[in-house]
Amino acid sequence: MAITRRDFLKGAVATAAAGVALPAAAGNSHATTAERRTFLVDGLDPSHDGLKLVQLSDLHVGPRTPPERIRDAIARANAFHPDLVVLTGDYLSRDTRGVGLMREQLGGLAAPTVAVLGNHDHWVDPRGASRALRALGYAVLRNENTTLQLRGAPFTVIGIDDRLSGESRPQEALRGAPAEGSRVVLAHGPRTADDLRGAGQPLLCLSGHTHGGQVHIPGLTSLVLRAVAHEPYERGLYRLGAVQLYVNRGVGNSALRVRVNSDPEVTLAVLRPAAPRA
Repeated sequence: MAITRRDFLKGAVATAAAGVALPAAAGNSHATTAERRTFLVDGLDPSHDGLKLVQLSDLHVGPRTPPERIRDAIARANAFHPDLVVLTGDYLSRDTRGVGLMREQLGGLAAPTVAVLGNHDHWVDPRGASRALRALGYAVLRNENTTLQLRGAPFTVIGIDDRLSGESRPQEALRGAPAEGSRVVLAHGPRTADDLRGAGQPLLCLSGHTHGGQVHIPGLTSLVLRAVAHEPYERGLYRLGAVQLYVNRGVGNSALRVRVNSDPEVTLAVLRPAAPRA
């Protein structure tokens, strides 16, 4: 596989960090970090006030991600006793043998689980990745939506396929979904949120892809992300008009085996109703 912009980005950042940031990477082996976030959601059903949603992203099974870290992420997710788990893409890395590793390593999530695919999944084996997820009991959405009953009320999950690989079709994914109420959007690529702004709807979009830079040097990583990978959204929460975008740092490693100032993340998202608009 030819080098991608993402690989170039991470190599450039790693080179800049060499010799000064390596001590910060020492703790990056097996543990994940919990990020607890509260999101105010327009039109949230009263039954879903306080609903707990756990997000895992960029698990990247294979030699660069210790399986112990993946198990830690799954155990941490279950320990939150969430109402719903969402997976936002890039389960594979570069090898079709990763499909078997997905079946071995990604099972065990106790709550209802919904997933979308990422660019690596499309580059390696999208059908195999989808089959592996479904074999584990997880739903896979590819430019479509589904409505679950959570806490006795309908909750809609809108899954948008990967933007970088040209598979993203937001309007198709939104078709038939309720225009208000309890909803969340899953999209691997953060820039999908730019496409959602035109929908004119208040939406919460959960994404991944950037690994939070993976090698995060304040002031440099975000600059290189913008200039090389054309990714303006590195990590955390952004507001794009009526769209709230959250970018998860991910669990696994891709181009590099280390993380610097970008701990693997398991997100606990607690949903609260937004105040009615005047």
